[in-house]
Amino acid sequence: MSNASKNSFFCFFYFFNFLAGMAGIRRAWRVLFFSFFSYFSFFSYFLFFLFFLSASTSVLAGEVVTLGDFKEVADIKKAVGWHWYNEIYPEDNKHEENEENEAMDKKYEKNEKNEKNKKESAVIQMSLLRQAVREAKARAILYPTEENMRSYLIMQNFVMGQASMFTQVWKKTLLDYPELDYGVLHPTQNNAQHVLYAEVSKREIEAIKAFSKKYGLLFFYRGGNPLDQELAPTIESFSKDNNISLIPVSVDGKNLAVFTTSHIDSGQAEKLGIKYFPALVLVDPKNQKVQPLNYGFISDSDLRRRFLQVATNFQEGV
Repeated sequence: MSNASKNSFFCFFYFFNFLAGMAGIRRAWRVLFFSFFSYFSFFSYFLFFLFFLSASTSVLAGEVVTLGDFKEVADIKKAVGWHWYNEIYPEDNKHEENEENEAMDKKYEKNEKNEKNKKESAVIQMSLLRQAVREAKARAILYPTEENMRSYLIMQNFVMGQASMFTQVWKKTLLDYPELDYGVLHPTQNNAQHVLYAEVSKREIEAIKAFSKKYGLLFFYRGGNPLDQELAPTIESFSKDNNISLIPVSVDGKNLAVFTTSHIDSGQAEKLGIKYFPALVLVDPKNQKVQPLNYGFISDSDLRRRFLQVATNFQEGV
């Protein structure tokens, strides 16, 4: 319904109302119209003249009010004023709900990102902390003001506090998880060292005795090499003390006097694949098995330990 048509309709209503009042028609037709427009009755006579002027425009334009225009009037939304309120339509609720959901999603993504950064950036944070402490220390040295020294001490005390807390948590964790404590099986205290040394020495002797029953030693050396000359007496003494057979073999044709009997290499080293000297090899003549024991220089105590390591296939923490 156009504005001109609406104005014509209201003009007709108020004109009828005015004539009915002047003619004395009190309730015959007026009730029908007043039940529809009760809120406008107070201003009916005043607004009549205003709408009459606007209605003249529609009359001149030749517009006619039809029954379809009444339907458009009935579809007019409720008035808005002091005694009215605006109802929030479902579209508005949906829009606000979408905005709230988007805000919650962004908040969740932000929290997830922050948590991820906390987990992945520990090394970066430590690096930045060290850099900040070094910077504060350098500034305090180059510009020794009270403020610079205060800043450095604050950071230094923080680092010391974190280190102390780390130590305490370390100790508590080892109490709760003793299987992680290396010192349980390998104590480092001085009072425990002699006990461990005695136990290991006993096991070394047992390993040497076990090898001496099946194996002998081949010692390939260079008679003209000072390092080999220094090692030869250790090997000779070891074989006698532990009653294990020894066959010295010179690879350069120069025998050492420390050995009562010595042999010249006639291809044995090459056959066994030995290329580095001095070399000490375990040999099982019966089963024709060969086990390298050591290359290079070695002390008597380390040689004993090596027997134990070979006997346990290097699985013992010795």
